[in-house]
Amino acid sequence: MLEVLPIQTKDEQERICGLCGARYDPALLAYAAYGDGRLCGVCQFRLSPEGGVIETLDQIPGNDDFQPVFVMGRAALSFMERCGAEFGYYDGPVTEENRVLIGAVGFRPDPGTGRFSVDLRGFFDHPCSHG
Repeated sequence: MLEVLPIQTKDEQERICGLCGARYDPALLAYAAYGDGRLCGVCQFRLSPEGGVIETLDQIPGNDDFQPVFVMGRAALSFMERCGAEFGYYDGPVTEENRVLIGAVGFRPDPGTGRFSVDLRGFFDHPCSHG
């Protein structure tokens, strides 16, 4: 079973970030992704005047279950969109290992800024049409 759950305490957020090798930031909101009861990854994000910003979208080392982490990224974007964000940004590290995940979630590099972004206006009306 796939689960994406908000992380309820900062101690738990710090622990999960440590397990995933992610930099913990207590100022960020966070979700954890689970597949069949096993921790698969963490997502830390925030809302800003420019839109929603994902700072961390990391899989636990050795995790080979892509789907829970993908759904977690989409859940963060959905939360941002429901809070009024028109754009989402990915400001975390981009590596060869996570580039496919970032793209699958919906982010595309902006040629002008080099920043990964997604237009959330209408994104969840037809989410399968966005890559």
